Amino acid sequence: MKTTISRWRRIAFVLRLASALVSPVMFTTPAHAAEGEKSASVHMTERADWGKYFAAENVKGTIVVLDGKTQTYQAFDAARAQRRMSPASTYKIFNSLLALESGALDNEREIIPWDGKPRRVKAWNAAMDLRTAFRVSCLPCYQAVSHKIPREYAQAKLNALGYGNRTIGRAADAYWVDDSLQISAREQVDFLQRLARGTLPFSARTQDIVRQISIVEANADYVLHGKTGWFVDKKPDIGWWVGWLERDGNLTMVALNMDMGGDADGPKRARIVRSVLKDLKLI
Repeated sequence: MKTTISRWRRIAFVLRLASALVSPVMFTTPAHAAEGEKSASVHMTERADWGKYFAAENVKGTIVVLDGKTQTYQAFDAARAQRRMSPASTYKIFNSLLALESGALDNEREIIPWDGKPRRVKAWNAAMDLRTAFRVSCLPCYQAVSHKIPREYAQAKLNALGYGNRTIGRAADAYWVDDSLQISAREQVDFLQRLARGTLPFSARTQDIVRQISIVEANADYVLHGKTGWFVDKKPDIGWWVGWLERDGNLTMVALNMDMGGDADGPKRARIVRSVLKDLKLI
């Protein structure tokens, strides 16, 4: 499906108008937040006891859990949970929505060509579909797709959702990894809840596809969705794990970010998340 830029400009205008009419209860952060600004506060129950899971891995970080049934937040290091930082590859969730809804990709099976340039991550050195690109977190794949998404369209969607600070920097194919766009862990769980419930300003088809490609584990008891991220432009590096769990008719959203010292810290993200979910008797 190929659509003219002029049409996207009309769509962007409509989305900006809709954004202006959104209830402030849903979006509590300003449209153009300053760099480093904290996200709007909500009450979070501090779970100091979850600190033992970070201590066991010898890392510093935060984790936020949002119970979909009670709409209550629990967090270890609630202050850090309110601080915005680059979403890094967790933005592939949002970017997948953009790609499908804009027509940059027709579906999750459309092949994204490889440009032939070898990358450090060997899994990226191939043509692949969106499902695979999401799973292996293929940065060049998403950068190629981003060139097909009109900047005005992406900006309008960021505004409509109230995604973090809603900032696209100079590079339209790198703003989620160059520290232009920032989001807090608390804002991540709010965004994920809307995706899990299918209430984002995207079509039902688009949201369903992204929910499907984000599944990392499914069994008779629960379905776990997730995406990792790793931001390397600041020291220490920042690692992310965000997602949600479907169990017994309820949704539980989770967002973790932590300081990263190197490759050995990568697996610690998922281990801490799983420890917290076990603590909550969800897995």
